[in-house]
Order: sequence, then structure tokens, then C-alpha cells
Amino acid sequence: MVNILWGDIMNANNPFYEKKFDCPVCKTNFTSLAVRSSKIYVELKESDLHVVYRGISPLHYSIIVCPSCYYAASNNNFSQEINPKLLEKMIQALYHLRPEPGIEYNRERDLQKALGSFKLAIRSAQLKQVASGDLAGLFLCAAWIAREARDQELEKVYLEKALNHYLEAFNKDFKSIGNMSDVQATYLIGELYRRNGDSKEAVNWFNKVIVHRYIKQYPHIEKLAREQWSLAREQTQMQPDSENTTVQQLVQAEEKPEQDNYAVQASSTRKTASPKRRPIMQMPVHLYADQIDCLTRIVNNGYNSSKTLVSKEQVLRALLDAVIKNLDNNLPEKFSNEEELKTLFIELLK
Repeated sequence: MVNILWGDIMNANNPFYEKKFDCPVCKTNFTSLAVRSSKIYVELKESDLHVVYRGISPLHYSIIVCPSCYYAASNNNFSQEINPKLLEKMIQALYHLRPEPGIEYNRERDLQKALGSFKLAIRSAQLKQVASGDLAGLFLCAAWIAREARDQELEKVYLEKALNHYLEAFNKDFKSIGNMSDVQATYLIGELYRRNGDSKEAVNWFNKVIVHRYIKQYPHIEKLAREQWSLAREQTQMQPDSENTTVQQLVQAEEKPEQDNYAVQASSTRKTASPKRRPIMQMPVHLYADQIDCLTRIVNNGYNSSKTLVSKEQVLRALLDAVIKNLDNNLPEKFSNEEELKTLFIELLK
């Protein structure tokens, strides 16, 4: 006789169904609720990638908790085998972490149960010694649920931990963190800096997103980065100890300007001494597409080698300084159009 799961005979309008799991720690077989994709309704998406749902949130059921030993992990990798060297220590640690009285995580969850499942998942991940990027994702999701529960203090704690772990992961391998590309991860780090109160560092990271060589492959992230760049810059100017930076007008008309720091840093852990500033004046500049592409490639070359972001405006100023230094008083004189001037420059710079 075919075994029929309880979830299979539920009303078709019910948003839940049951999935089977095998605990890799205590070997218990159990079922846990999951949300039907047809019952998921997105209401809005927040700037730190938090999706707010109308009605049931699949995020609240994305962590599977063993009802026997309380080992917890995401539904995608819950049943993955655990390193045998860690298993005995995990069994002992989880035994001391089990809630008294026991909590039922395998049926419908309120916000507190959803948050509790992520707390167990974070502890289980720490015991498994998972990668920093995976741990960062758990802390970020926990912060989202704390926000939904209007627990601002707990949200702040988790957002800070998420940022620290994302930075650690980024410094190890900035090309991919979890299921994110480096473009997405760079944006998220910038937004987490902003939400953690460091709007100046947020501007630096948003700058890196905007000039990234592959940014056009992520139009949604580019739009977010430009919006949050503007917001972070406004917040920076409101801070009493912030420097008043100049808006650049070097990029195409539809682009927003980048921050005018003389040396924008790619990481808060790497600082270099800024050259002595000269008076700066704004001058709108319209460039050809291939010229902007050349500037972008120079920016990316510098970032790939040093992990330090030098903006397009700084590159252009450096080129002009090189011309001034090399030509000194031998600047071109006899020309009547742009092409003639270009030819003279090529001859003078040989």
C-alpha cells in the first residue's frame, strides 16, 4: 500500500506541503513544511535584497530543523554529509543547545519560530565551520526576520555580523560569495555599510559597483547602486566629521556622478596617504563612448591589481598631469579643430 503523506491530502488551497528529510547528525527521518510556489506573492524588495511577501513568507520556512537533535540548515543543503571529525562534537554541542521545553519547528511558524530556526542554523553552521559567505547569508536572513519582528537592536547586531562575514569572504574570493557574483556582493557590502552607519565607506563600495566592468549585465543592481550612492552621499554630508566631496560630471549624461575623493579605497582595512590637494573646480565634460570605455578599463586594471578604486575623473586628471609634465612649455599652438589637436599631441608625446 502506498504511503500517503499528510501534505498530499491537504486542501489544494493550502499554501503548505510536506517534504521528507534525513538528519545527517542523528539520522532521524522527518517531514517539514514548505511553501507552495503558487502561493508566494512578492509585495516589495528592500535595498539590502530583503523580499517582503504578502501572506506566507518562504524565508520563514527556508531553514529545516531536526525535531530530535535540533540540527538546522537551509533546505537546499540540510541533508549534506557532515565531516566525521566534526560530527561527535556537534552531537554534544547540539544536545546542550536544545530548547527546554522542546519547540515544534516542523509545522506552521510565527516570526519567533522563524527567527529561532535561523539562530539554530547559525549555531549549526558555526559548528560545521562553514565558509564565511554562507555564514554571512544566515546572519543577513536573521536580520531580515528581526526587522519583520520590529526588533531593531537584534537586527542591528545581525547586520553587523553579516557585514563582517561578507567582508571576510570578499577578501578571500571577491569573484563569488555563495550564489552571488562579485557585482552583487560588492553592492550588498556597500548597502550593509550604509545600514550599519558608515555611509562614507558605503559610497566607496557603491562606486566600485558603478565602474565594474560587468555592471551592465546587472541592470537592477546598477540602478540600486546609483540610488543608494546618492542616499549614502547625502548621509555622509550630514555627518559632522565627514569631508565635503565634489560631485563629478565626467560620465555620460544619464549616469550619476561618482565620489570625488582623491583616492577612494576599496577596503576599510587598506588605507593610503592622500596626495596634497590642489584646488578643484567643476567643469562638465562630454566624452565619446570609446573614451569612457578606455577610462573604465584603466579603472578596472587598477582595481584588479591593487583592490583600490581610482575613479574615471582621477584617471583623466592623471592623464592631464602626465601631459603637463611631459610637454611643460611645449604645448600645441597651431590647430583649428579636435582632430588637428589630437595629431599634434601624438607628435609631441612621441
